[in-house]
Amino acid sequence: MAATAILWGSAFPAIRIALQGYSPTAMAVLRLAFAVAFLLPCVLTGRISRLRRGDLVRMAGFGLTGMTAYQLLLYAGERHVEGGTAAMLVATSPVFATALGMLVLRERPGARGVAGLMVALCGALVVASAGGGGGGSQAGMGMIVLAAAAQATSFILQKPLLRRYSGMDCIFYGSLFGLVPLLAFTPDAAGQLVTAGWQQTAAVVWLGLGCTVLAFCTWSRVLRAASASTSSLVLYAVPVAALALDAVCLGAVPAPMAALGGLIVLAGVGIAAVRRPAPRPCSPAGEPAPADEPSLGRQAEPEPLEHAGAGRGR
Repeated sequence: MAATAILWGSAFPAIRIALQGYSPTAMAVLRLAFAVAFLLPCVLTGRISRLRRGDLVRMAGFGLTGMTAYQLLLYAGERHVEGGTAAMLVATSPVFATALGMLVLRERPGARGVAGLMVALCGALVVASAGGGGGGSQAGMGMIVLAAAAQATSFILQKPLLRRYSGMDCIFYGSLFGLVPLLAFTPDAAGQLVTAGWQQTAAVVWLGLGCTVLAFCTWSRVLRAASASTSSLVLYAVPVAALALDAVCLGAVPAPMAALGGLIVLAGVGIAAVRRPAPRPCSPAGEPAPADEPSLGRQAEPEPLEHAGAGRGR
């Protein structure tokens, strides 16, 4: 869990470093290309499942929203917003996913979910109001909020796919589909790859390897070993890791109001995500019945986290 939070949190300062030598479009092209290249051995060894024809449109939508739109908006926004502040705004993504789940999937988050939604949105407004106080421009923050909404849309599209595909499958095909509309920028990305400094290039490589492939590997182990509610703690720790790494690597500290708004965002997401445990049924003798155990020969699989995004492309 700690490794996952650090890997995802490291994306935000890495983006700030890479932007010194690359444009947002070139970064998106190279990051997705590196991710696809890193996962090609899994395709050759058969660890990546074949994509069914009926899932082609949904998987393409997942890639276009979660990979293409999310990355372009996030990179463009981080040109004007500090990494820690951007991480706190991206933390609103599960809230957008809750709202879209209500509209598209007819999910019922309940009073707690709606309350968390409102609290987190209030926190995002507080962060945005601190734009002139060192957190960044309001236009940049607006793009990052749109990036969070795009990512939430990808979560809704990905949710049915996770019943038939692994997280690694989704990352590979999502990166592949996300790369297609960016192929027109490949010559420009290749030119910047030649002229950029080694620090900027290393940051882009890290975005593809560490923040996408390695983060998925650690995240999948978390999902296999812990419950969904416990796994969700990783998402709350990502902005904290991003703030710490941003301060250490770049010496950037968000404005006090931005930090306060980020705490409100995390509180809102926590309110929406925490579920009260259902009471255990009692046996005829009046004692709690034993918990269900998985059948022999079949390992129990944890419930997939609705807003996990299998690495989130970060």
